[in-house]
Amino acid sequence: MDQNETNLKQSATSGLLWKLVEKGGTQIIQFIVSLILARLISPEEYGIVGLLTIFIALSDIIIQQGLVTALIQKKNTTELDYSSVFWVNFLFSIFIYIILYLIAPLIAGFYNEQALISIMRVISLNVIIGSLSSVHYTILVKKLAFKKSFFRGLSNTITYGLIGIVLGSLGFGAWSLVFARIAGTAASTLTSFLTVRWKPSLHISLNNINSMFNFSSKLLLTSIANTIFNNIHSLIIGRFFSKSDLGYYQRGQQIPQTVLTAIDGSLSEVLYPTFSIIQDNLSLLKAAMRRSLKISLYVVLPLLAGLYATAEPLILILLTDKWELSIPFLRLSCIICAFWPLSAREHALNAIGKSNVTLKLSIINKSITLIFIFICLPLGIYAIMYSTIFASFISLFISCYYINRYIHYTVREFIRDILPIILLSVSMCFIIYFFNFLAIPLFLKLSLQTIIGVIIYLLGSYILKLESFYYILDLLKKIPKNRKY
Repeated sequence: MDQNETNLKQSATSGLLWKLVEKGGTQIIQFIVSLILARLISPEEYGIVGLLTIFIALSDIIIQQGLVTALIQKKNTTELDYSSVFWVNFLFSIFIYIILYLIAPLIAGFYNEQALISIMRVISLNVIIGSLSSVHYTILVKKLAFKKSFFRGLSNTITYGLIGIVLGSLGFGAWSLVFARIAGTAASTLTSFLTVRWKPSLHISLNNINSMFNFSSKLLLTSIANTIFNNIHSLIIGRFFSKSDLGYYQRGQQIPQTVLTAIDGSLSEVLYPTFSIIQDNLSLLKAAMRRSLKISLYVVLPLLAGLYATAEPLILILLTDKWELSIPFLRLSCIICAFWPLSAREHALNAIGKSNVTLKLSIINKSITLIFIFICLPLGIYAIMYSTIFASFISLFISCYYINRYIHYTVREFIRDILPIILLSVSMCFIIYFFNFLAIPLFLKLSLQTIIGVIIYLLGSYILKLESFYYILDLLKKIPKNRKY
């Protein structure tokens, strides 16, 4: 391994560690805050804000993952590139806010909930506030300087939590979530300004924007499709079922998504800039992709399997029986989220400039999912979620064709990489699930399931000699050595 590869590995490892600290720490705090808010706010009030999730998420995607993805992929970025993207993002965020402001009555009419008009118009301010720091964060990502981004995420989470809890205690209901989100975004934007000493110039190059847009437009459309897909359940449940049903669904999916955001989300944010650096070396890119895929699945799948098995005592202990109807949603969301770590393969495609392929895959996969969802809509909420799982299996094998074509990663290699991890995780889940039938206190039940589950998984990893197990052990040993990077 030459010096450049060694430095890249050290930077990527250090970046991943800091990203895990950031995501893990912030997600833990967010989870604690959400538990407190769940006791202060009713499922219906959660559902009211949840109705707007897809619209706010789409707006954030356009600003946070539009042109900035081209900045990350571009090898020789200039000061003019950064300034141009900053001003275009800012102006476009104002345009988006105006659109959201104007269509707020239409959205309220769609859901038959007039309170959404004022909530929509206030919470949409997040789009403008967030746009101000998108380039600052991009600079950190390109440099793999995730240590500094830690403070950005932490300030957002702490501010969100404090404002949300205070307002929730004062009886602000759904508005406590609105103002908390705006305050959190403002705090992270201010922190970005303090940690990244960069200011935009007053110059804009439309030629530079056009060249970057040719690449980023495909990624943007892919992200939009993914966002719609990830929030399609909330959209449909909010439209065809009650707000309480939406509150139960969103509370159930929040726990597994918290895990995915903290772990797989951290890996994904480090992978794309890292893959972009080695985009010209296909064999090295494939090796890095395979390792990242196995590590991500090795960590994520047992956690999701454990959440599936412990869903009942976990919900009843943390949220009380007021949220008992969230249990089946949590379990089904665990299965759906198990497909998320496979996005490492798409990051590799994007890194070699095949954003058109990822867009095509996204369109195909999401179309299949939507077809199944609308077929099963008359059968109820659970049928919709089961149909999503089935569609995910079909989409998985379609994507394997394109990954093999451009990265030369065959289906046989893919199955060989993931099958041992899947079998071990499912076996662990199957064993600890039966503790739910024991007539013992909930806390004791959850503790036994957690301890025995961890022992089974680690012991199985040692017996099967899983590569990811030993790689993570080696990585943990090197943490003190990587602190200086």
